[in-house]
Amino acid sequence: MDKAKLKSFLELEIIWKDYDMFELKVTASNGRYFGTTEIYDTTESLLSFSQTLIGFPNDNKTTLHEAGNKDGYAYFSMNFYCIDNVGHIGVEINLEDNVATEFRHEEKDKLKLEIIVEPSAIDNFQKSLSQLATTQKGLAIPYGRDNRLDN
Repeated sequence: MDKAKLKSFLELEIIWKDYDMFELKVTASNGRYFGTTEIYDTTESLLSFSQTLIGFPNDNKTTLHEAGNKDGYAYFSMNFYCIDNVGHIGVEINLEDNVATEFRHEEKDKLKLEIIVEPSAIDNFQKSLSQLATTQKGLAIPYGRDNRLDN
């Protein structure tokens, strides 16, 4: 898909890696708001989170992944939760840009947005997220339901 034509999505891409960690470029859009940040994460952390998405929402009504420190250098979170009985899932995304902590708190860019996805998007995202964490290459993207061809 051409990103310029996408309405809502979350994209995770590894842009640097080392033995014990990697740097993710995280891009998110809900069609109205768009943001990006770069954050450090680990294979173990991302792989563990991807396992919580298997069969989501089953008994879990919410699952959260965080990387970095809120109000620190950089921060990213994605929180998955049920929004109705039809199977639609909300994803709340928080991004904070990399800014050294000696800068003013108000100077730090922050973005919080929500995208709505369908269960099949969660299944596809879980597989690609697991592969991304394991191989440390590629992309993991859950597309919002507004990207369907019938819209």
